[in-house]
Amino acid sequence: MLERSLMANRGYSLYAQLPVDQAPLAFLVGALFDGDVVALRSLTATISLLAIAACMYATKRIEGNIAMLFTGMLLAVDFAFVRESRLFSLDALSASFLAFSIAAFVQYLQGHSKCALLLSGFLAGVSAAMKLLGGIALLGMILYIVIEAKRSKATSRNLLRESGILILSSIAPLVVLMLVLGPSDVFQGMVLDQTRRGFDTFLKLSILAFFAVNAAYALPLVFARSMWPTGPEIRFLLTLSFVLLALMIVEPLVFLHHMVLLSPGLAILSGILLSRIYDAKKRDYHTESLQNVHEKKAYRKISVFSLFAAGLLLSAGLEAYGLASQEEPIQSEAAWWLERITDDGDYVISGDPLICAYAGRMTPPGVVNVAYRVHPDLTLDDIDWAIDHYDVPVVIVCYRLNDMDGLLQLLQTHHYERPGVLMFEETEKGSLDLFKEGIGPLSFWVDHGTMWRVQEISGEPT
Repeated sequence: MLERSLMANRGYSLYAQLPVDQAPLAFLVGALFDGDVVALRSLTATISLLAIAACMYATKRIEGNIAMLFTGMLLAVDFAFVRESRLFSLDALSASFLAFSIAAFVQYLQGHSKCALLLSGFLAGVSAAMKLLGGIALLGMILYIVIEAKRSKATSRNLLRESGILILSSIAPLVVLMLVLGPSDVFQGMVLDQTRRGFDTFLKLSILAFFAVNAAYALPLVFARSMWPTGPEIRFLLTLSFVLLALMIVEPLVFLHHMVLLSPGLAILSGILLSRIYDAKKRDYHTESLQNVHEKKAYRKISVFSLFAAGLLLSAGLEAYGLASQEEPIQSEAAWWLERITDDGDYVISGDPLICAYAGRMTPPGVVNVAYRVHPDLTLDDIDWAIDHYDVPVVIVCYRLNDMDGLLQLLQTHHYERPGVLMFEETEKGSLDLFKEGIGPLSFWVDHGTMWRVQEISGEPT
């Protein structure tokens, strides 16, 4: 994302010149900041804090202060959400704008304001323009309107009007972006290329991992039947959450970072449920004896709050350990060298584009995406073509490039050498890097014209 943003800032058009297999808005925002790592990570962190505030606001409107505090506590230590919000992450940005959309929709439910409905749809559209998965929330909203219309026997005219407002306001951001960038190019990259990334059943374990580090988020799903009749806001949030969860289950590739889209809705529901269990006055036990009431109430409180406390401790513990053990990333050290042996206008091929982003160096457009699951697949011919056409002085072999058969022979054919002083060992992964593949051993391959700069900085290579 950072490297594509830098390239977009340097004049490359998304989709047409620069391959992109995601929605465009985040890259355009990133381009405004020249792909700067600190600025864009700070931006994501700030927006995520506002998203937590939006969720707390929505919870307060539905249930009050105690529920609001529970929601805030859950999101503040939500391992997946916090981890993504420390990065320039499509998923964190999409989830944050979904949180804003939820807050506006709750306001619509309580005040029947068409302006709030319009705003909610627009924010859901912005979420989808950040990452297309965010658009699934729109299906949840429309499904809720249909369910509620049948429940209250509303007229089809009201149903069509409200659904129409949501749909039109939500597609507006994407329509504008598609007109600017080219409808066919955007549709090809954002939708069609996503359908060719394969299916990995093992990655479904990300769903279990998400609930393992956020145990309280499972509570609304367990108690969904008893919560459903308690208000339109609850029915909306449950519908939205189940639609998003269903998407994660059927999605061909699902990673832990995708799961943060579930966080806003489940955090609000969990905060409300915990508040209701905490406050015994909000329960109706008139059909049971007083003794049974106290026994059931005590057992439920202990069970639920034990799960809540365990989830908080696990998630917060992983984050605290991860931050305490975090070392200087290998990409940062590699970028320090890269800056000194290349010029600002040079193109560099790297198995981890983050190194180029740190150093502010461009990458040949066709090899910006070196992910294992990408369409079309990255080949040795792509590397060969990029070297010839972009006069690449440095190739950094790591991550995906470590597994590319024939690459080292190709580099030797192009007269690249590997100075031993610029070889890096793999660093140990901490808890913040869980569920993420390492970049593997990392080495620089430089052409003859660049070799003198290496020697000037570090002396004769050994």
